Amino acid sequence: MAHSPGAPAESRLGESAAAAPDDDPIGRCVRRNRAALGPELARALAALEDDALLEDACGLDLAVRARDPGRCAVVRLSDLRERCVFRASVAAARPDGCPAAPGLRGRDPVCVALAARDASLCGAAAYTERARCLALAARDRRPCDALDPLLRPACVRDFDALAALIPPLPRTPARSPEAARNAWVTPVEDASVEEPVAWLLRGVFLDEGGALWIVDPAVGWPSAGAVTLGQPLLGVVVPSHRGSSTALDARLVPATSSSLSTAEGTLRASVTLTHAPHQRGARAAGTVTLDGASAGRTLHLTLRFDTFVRDVVPAAALR
Repeated sequence: MAHSPGAPAESRLGESAAAAPDDDPIGRCVRRNRAALGPELARALAALEDDALLEDACGLDLAVRARDPGRCAVVRLSDLRERCVFRASVAAARPDGCPAAPGLRGRDPVCVALAARDASLCGAAAYTERARCLALAARDRRPCDALDPLLRPACVRDFDALAALIPPLPRTPARSPEAARNAWVTPVEDASVEEPVAWLLRGVFLDEGGALWIVDPAVGWPSAGAVTLGQPLLGVVVPSHRGSSTALDARLVPATSSSLSTAEGTLRASVTLTHAPHQRGARAAGTVTLDGASAGRTLHLTLRFDTFVRDVVPAAALR
């Protein structure tokens, strides 16, 4: 935890609270909580020499109760600030204010679903996070209690902080696209082989201009030097309207081969949309046909998808 050098922590905390004007809600909150601290906790805070913790806790509480993610800027500890943005965005029903998803492209899907007041979007979250999302959406703590003991506390803390600030959402089940409808289709002699694509089950993206992005949120846009030993890596951008069109941009990394790209002229990509989405939560369905040449052999792949738009984000966040 960050702290400032100089006077002892007890002195700095006291000075910070004493200097706060009466019309400062964070100052009042700090003074109230310092007066209520037991001696053991007061000494522990002093030992940590952390004069930001009480102020950050008060800043988080104020931002959430005010339903104002902008107030989270005063929270100095990064973990608390991110939790503040999450809770305040949910309370304010502002999905565009949600924090980035750890390790993924786009925003935190639990925050987006709750802030958008659309429980079906919980389907974009990982399995364990989906239980937390649905518990909060239904204002029902039981899914939290059913989680693994290591995951349960975070679910309960968010439930306690947000249950009174958001309405219970309609009992819409989380979107669960079928694996059979989201698969690579590879021609083999007179037949074909289908391989389900797990990341498509958690949705695709629209950008701020309305283009559809079919890209693995955990990988993002495949780099020119990317290598895969398993399923192909893919990034496709296409106009979101029904019918067939050529991809605006596409990159494919086949298994054990170098990458192919429409920008480099080594790949052709066409998309047929049977369901063209124009907003968060809408159905996105169709096929992507990819043709190119790699390592002296021609390549033809088809990706079949039938999923939903998990979020609308800036294009730069998906690269």
